[in-house]
Amino acid sequence: MIRWSPDGKAFIVHKSVQNVIEVYKVTKKMDGFISSASKVLEFPQKHIGQPVGLDIACTGRYIISCSEDNDLIIWDLKGQPLATIELKLGSTHRARVSPCGRFVTTSGFTPDVNVWEVVFSKTGDFKQVSKAFDLTGHSSGVYDFNYNADTSRMATVSKDGTYHFYDTKIEFEKGEDPHTLMTGTWDVTTPANIALSPNGEVLVITHGTSLSFYSTVTGSLDKTITDIFNNPITCVTFDALGEYVLVSGDKHIKIFRNITGYRAAIASAKYKLKQRQTSAMKERLEKIIVDSRRFLQEMGEDCPE
Repeated sequence: MIRWSPDGKAFIVHKSVQNVIEVYKVTKKMDGFISSASKVLEFPQKHIGQPVGLDIACTGRYIISCSEDNDLIIWDLKGQPLATIELKLGSTHRARVSPCGRFVTTSGFTPDVNVWEVVFSKTGDFKQVSKAFDLTGHSSGVYDFNYNADTSRMATVSKDGTYHFYDTKIEFEKGEDPHTLMTGTWDVTTPANIALSPNGEVLVITHGTSLSFYSTVTGSLDKTITDIFNNPITCVTFDALGEYVLVSGDKHIKIFRNITGYRAAIASAKYKLKQRQTSAMKERLEKIIVDSRRFLQEMGEDCPE
């Protein structure tokens, strides 16, 4: 597993065989290309089981690592543990830091997804890790989960054959729970991964060697691309603008245009036009519809009326 630092000047690697985390500093040429990478730090070995999570907060304040043995560790940037959480997931499948850097989320054999808040003082000192909320509703283990760009939406995919889409813009400090906005079914072929577009209007699920696109606006399956690789897809993500979907497998990366996003944009704009809008917003929404339709027609894709 590998993750880049927020400033792009270093990356961390969790080596599976040795089960150690190493930090590498990157040296770049004048043209911006990488010339070399040298190891500058090795974290003390804490995990025994297979690593399932490695991430860096966008704030640069902390790093997380997690193994299938339910041991989630929060590290400082010097490789010293800030906190260790013993998860109660049976076995852990995934651990990630939210895009906002505030939360750490874990999923596993049990049907609930745990969301933890990593708290720092105003001066930047680490204070604690505390449970924020859970994503509930599945009846079996959760293979994967993901966030939109501002962590106001989350999606999960489960062994029970369903995916859930949640509103997580909540006041959990006051006891408010996430709201389930949509639930659907998917082709249960493992391993499975899920990704949510930055605006939260499209979610994609990889199952085996296939990639399925769902609109969270209409709640429907838009398209499935099959036989992308010979072996199962290992990872899926959107680019920062949500225009492309990247999938990895067979030691290759393939890039697909997010066509579903344009159809979802039309449906979303139509829905908003039914509500009371300012003249400027109405004009903007109408332009989104026109531009999206034009793009779909140019690509030879189905265009909603």
